[in-house]
Amino acid sequence: MTPPTASRLSTTRILIYVFILSRAAALPAADWTPLFNGSTLGGWHASAKTGHSRASNNQSGGRWVVEDGGIVGSQDIPGNGGILLTDESYGDFEVALEMKNDFGPDSGLFLRSTEDGTAFQAMIDYHAGGNLMGIYGEGALGARPHVRNFVFLDSVTTIREETGPSKPSLPVLPEAWPQFWRHGNWNELRARIVGNPPRITTWINGVQFSDWQETEKRHPDTGHIGLQVHGGGDLTRQFVRYRNIRVQKLQASVDNALTEAERREGWQLLFDGRSLNGWMNSDRTAPRTPVEESALNPHRAGHYMLIHTQEWANFVWKVDFKLSPRCNSGLFVRTSPLTPRPGKDVGYNGLEIALDDTFTAGFHDTGALYDLSKPTRNAMRPIGEWNHIEITCHGPRIQVALNGEAVNDIDLSRFVEAYRRPDGSQHKFDIAFRDHPRQGFIGLQDHGSPCWFKNIKLKPLSD
Repeated sequence: MTPPTASRLSTTRILIYVFILSRAAALPAADWTPLFNGSTLGGWHASAKTGHSRASNNQSGGRWVVEDGGIVGSQDIPGNGGILLTDESYGDFEVALEMKNDFGPDSGLFLRSTEDGTAFQAMIDYHAGGNLMGIYGEGALGARPHVRNFVFLDSVTTIREETGPSKPSLPVLPEAWPQFWRHGNWNELRARIVGNPPRITTWINGVQFSDWQETEKRHPDTGHIGLQVHGGGDLTRQFVRYRNIRVQKLQASVDNALTEAERREGWQLLFDGRSLNGWMNSDRTAPRTPVEESALNPHRAGHYMLIHTQEWANFVWKVDFKLSPRCNSGLFVRTSPLTPRPGKDVGYNGLEIALDDTFTAGFHDTGALYDLSKPTRNAMRPIGEWNHIEITCHGPRIQVALNGEAVNDIDLSRFVEAYRRPDGSQHKFDIAFRDHPRQGFIGLQDHGSPCWFKNIKLKPLSD
């Protein structure tokens, strides 16, 4: 597949957010509990214990009132802000709200906040140089993490993408921002925090913008949900506005088990976390590597890859994986038959999604359809951390999402010649992939290094 042009990338990003928005809209309303009744601040209290309230000698925490069915916040005297906190504390949860702020105030959605404002913040820095839904360590967390993928320029309608190895890429092109973000209207912001060290995920208008995994425990397991008005300057006549604030308490995730929602959606658990039931080597022998720390490790199991004993055609396959340093592995789909052709390994009979300890985004890097299609970005987390990948196979189309980010989308019907990609460049396979089998085995490759796979789940799709 040819590298995407700017026009194609724009179209891809737009399709990505429409797809995710449609999934987000499917969340059952019954799972959410309102945090604001639209008429009073019952269940909330202001705290003046943060550094943003120094202008009042920490005697007041800003001005918080209810107007026109929303919570409206501002400084109460020049330079004096604060935070509005839920009375209740929460552990693992997802919080959503709608905002219609003036462009100028610095605000934030605080997650697991203390009374003095130490929290993980989903940023609502709605001003020049600011950002929405990046992740920031507030107060005693010492600005760790500080992750964002765009910054506002002088106008609310103009943003600049920020890229780097520790930042998620921007899912909406800067030129599409004025259509995606509706200044002066209500927009939805959403954040989820689970575990400790926490994994924090954020969305804007249904589109995922950040997905951050902390690597050390630096904060309590529970805390308040908070809204912020920043101190400093004079922002007494500029306002933040929030409404439709709701929370969804989440159960701590259990490895190698289906959630109730997954059962309802038709997912199947392919690995129980304890045994090798349902798995064999690609030469149909029994695997020699035992289950390690509730994960499958194909290294030295006895053949080219571990495969599930059932064949699949159209499906979504999601897996958590962790690589060792300098590891080269892969996830195989539609491998058929299992008998290698003369002079070839069984990998030539399948389609490989590459998993590698690299930082680049070429034909052999993580997220690539090996030697056939590059990923748009290498979205791998640092080696030693767990990653989440989803692979969708439906007819000739193969799609890959890594750590919540769509990174590859391949139409095999365009691969009409052996040794040639659609753009005419050369690949290594003597196959016209439009004719590749549409059903086969899924596999976990052993390419000489330890790697681990857990939470292996598959949902069959209709033709």
